[in-house]
Order: sequence, then C-alpha cells, then structure tokens
Amino acid sequence: MHLLFAVIVIVELLGRLMDNIQMEYFVKPLIMIWIAVYFMLFAKKTAFTIPVLLAFFFSWVGDNLLMLSGKNELFFFAGVGGFFCAQVTYIYTFSKFSETGGKGYLQKNPWLSVFFLAYIAGMLVLLFPGLEGMMKPIITIYALSLILMSMMALNRSGRVGAMSFKLVFIGSLLFLLSDSMIAFNKFHSEIPLAGFLIMLTYIAAQYLIMRGLILEE
Repeated sequence: MHLLFAVIVIVELLGRLMDNIQMEYFVKPLIMIWIAVYFMLFAKKTAFTIPVLLAFFFSWVGDNLLMLSGKNELFFFAGVGGFFCAQVTYIYTFSKFSETGGKGYLQKNPWLSVFFLAYIAGMLVLLFPGLEGMMKPIITIYALSLILMSMMALNRSGRVGAMSFKLVFIGSLLFLLSDSMIAFNKFHSEIPLAGFLIMLTYIAAQYLIMRGLILEE
C-alpha cells in the first residue's frame, strides 16, 4: 500500500515543482482517500473511527476546494471552511479519546499554552496588514482552531502511548507549519517553492497524525 502512496505523493510534489495543475487535479484528491483507507484497515481503536474519518473527509473537501481557488476566490474561503471543520473534529478526537483517562500534559502544565498563543498572535500581527474585510475574522478563527488542535495533540501526552503521542503531536506541528506558510505566502510575502513546501509538510502532517491514531488502543 505504501508504494501506491509514494507514487501519489511523488506525482503531487512533482506537479507542485513543475507548476502543473493538471497533475495535481489527478492525484491530490487521492491523498486523503489513501490515508482514510489505511486508517480503517489498521486502526486498533474503533470508538473514534467516525470522528477521525470525518476529520479526513473535511480535509479532503478542503484539499479539493483549495485546489480550485485559482479559478475563484470563493473556493479559497470554502476550503478554509473545510479545514476549519477538520480542525474542530481533530480537537474533539484528541481531547475526548485516551487510553488512561485523567489529565493530559497541557492540563498539568497550562503555562505551555503561552508559547502556542504567542506564535499565533505573532502570525496574526504579520498577516493583518494584508487582510481585508471578512478575511480578518475568518483567518483569526481558523488560526485559533489550528493552534488549539496542536495544543490538544500535546495534551495527549500521558493519556496515550508514547509513540502515538509523538507521531500525532509532530503531525500537528507540521500542519501548523504548512498552514502558516499558506497564509504567509498568500497575505504577506512570497515564499520560494511555496507550493512544494506546503504540500510536503501537509502530507507529512496528515500521515503522521493518522499513524499516531492507529497506535492508540
């Protein structure tokens, strides 16, 4: 199965490097489908199957809508909406389900929240001059959902196995990095090889989150 995934990823990344949107149309929708299928085949826990698959589905919707954003700006807004739903579902999954119960790492060390909030505040300060009208509240709300997703991923520490925690948390940070690059590239300054770097970090993020959740018992 991983050979198929490798082919999908390579074609997607080559399309980004070559700025060939036709290649992306063909393979980008397959990324989250493969991840969802792999999760269903190998997940140990069935209790959170539906919310996890919903997160994958909303991510798939966001992928496809953002892919069309070059044709109409409305697709960008709709894509952000898809990913907002994905983040909310991830937040629910990370906070609701565990192996041990009890308080998580962030609940025991709430001061760590300062670093996450400082990061998102800094990003918004950079982005706000380039945002107009409704973009300001839309990007702010999505940014808060994204940072909360990563915070809930950190909070899994002590509530799930060590490897499950590490994979999901690293994945959440890569998700944060990928979406930060999207926003910075679109609303502040152009990033060299932005499309390639955004998709590389995004695919790695979703893959690691999926692999980490598979390990949760």
